Amino acid sequence: MSTHQEPQGPAEPAEAELVRARLRTLAEASGLPVPPMAVDKPRKEDRLPRVGEIDGEQTVLVPRSLLTASPPRQLWYLAACLGRLVSPEPRRRHRLGGLFLVLLLVAYLVLLFAARPPWLWITVLVLYPVGAWALRWERRAMEDAGRSVLAAAGHPPVEVARAAFGADQDPPFLTRLLSPEPAPSRRIAAAEAASGADPSA
Repeated sequence: MSTHQEPQGPAEPAEAELVRARLRTLAEASGLPVPPMAVDKPRKEDRLPRVGEIDGEQTVLVPRSLLTASPPRQLWYLAACLGRLVSPEPRRRHRLGGLFLVLLLVAYLVLLFAARPPWLWITVLVLYPVGAWALRWERRAMEDAGRSVLAAAGHPPVEVARAAFGADQDPPFLTRLLSPEPAPSRRIAAAEAASGADPSA
């Protein structure tokens, strides 16, 4: 069990302790060091739960909206964050996605100063969905690794996915294209495929 003092904001909601306890239980069930957890500052639009560095430590950063989310949704996102810490695949995808975006930007600059084709503005528009795809690609790797964390803690990933996202409708196509996270149906389907579960069960 971790012995360090975890960062807390000056007015951290009381619900944070319950989320912190769930994170601790998931980590300990997998034999992982318990990472510190911090509640993200209020934002106009919450960020997804993620792993960031605070005072030199890898810290799980959760939005305030997660504190009042359902237990299955909390478990899913916390396990994904632990998956980011234990699996090299999310970090590899993060690097590759960033490299791909840099290459696109370089190509845009070359075209801007060398050829200046009339359709150049389309290249800028492509950066947005490509950037969102890179974030989803990394998030899927986090959730793939997170499913083993859930299973180790006695939470069947398929059941957690269905309970967390089964009532959610997939967003419209354009919203999905620009979203940094997989659609609800994709999350459930990936959990079912990984476990060999019957989708109709």
